[in-house]
Amino acid sequence: LRQTMTNILSSTDYLVSPDWLKAQTEGAVQIVEATFFLPTMGRDAQAEFEAEHIPSAVFFDIDAVSQPESELPHMLPDSHHFAEMMQALGLDSDRPIVVYDRSPFLSSARAWWMLRYFGHKQVALLDGGFAGWRAAGGAVQSGPSEKTKGNFSANAQDGFHAILITQLADMIASGTSPQIIDARAADRFSGQSPEPRPGLRSGHIPGAINVPISSVFGSDGAMKTSEQLVSLFSEAGVDMKAPAITSCGSGVTACGLIFAFALADKTDVTLYDGSWSEWGASDLPIETS
Repeated sequence: LRQTMTNILSSTDYLVSPDWLKAQTEGAVQIVEATFFLPTMGRDAQAEFEAEHIPSAVFFDIDAVSQPESELPHMLPDSHHFAEMMQALGLDSDRPIVVYDRSPFLSSARAWWMLRYFGHKQVALLDGGFAGWRAAGGAVQSGPSEKTKGNFSANAQDGFHAILITQLADMIASGTSPQIIDARAADRFSGQSPEPRPGLRSGHIPGAINVPISSVFGSDGAMKTSEQLVSLFSEAGVDMKAPAITSCGSGVTACGLIFAFALADKTDVTLYDGSWSEWGASDLPIETS
């Protein structure tokens, strides 16, 4: 699950080190930055990318790579739209991809999940993100990325699933819902702090378990080990042998939990893409605690 050798990625390599990436020959690996910030953070991900980024990286705009007809933020597009957007970024289907970010909540996992969802099997995250790359002495460059049209093709795959609000609401009402894991900070989950997007109630989906995305990192900003992640989830009350659904504010950090589950060798996990941006704006039941 953690690739440290210099051979090309396999479909089960989810995480690579900065040293592994530095050892790759130019052009062997496609590099993608997928930084995302909350609306209240006052930071511009695109501007920070253009100020400095890993050489040859392209910028995956999570807000733009979305379903254009949806009123919800960055909802999963269809395969046609996704393929067009990845081709415009210059991405090819026949070369491995490494994704990184500089956000505090593993936003690169959103791009990782989408790329895997649409059939790219050789995609991994850079452990420690941009900060880890800089700490390892990695080179940087500035300016917009240079792109030529890629040949990326997109086909939804078995094993990567998303659930609709109607499906989830019916399962909760009938008592048949899998366990729901919420990646938001504890104060937002409990309803003690307001949501960063206006018009949303505070609280969580009934019966959900809170595992804040910040808890999947070690003190150095790198991902916790598989064993540490299993302990983290188990101590939070997650049944590692039962299916799960992940949720968050808008479907970004929920993908971070799916990635952490994958590192812990758990893959029977479904994304609730609408997350709290959809549930919190509805009249469906909520809990606060």
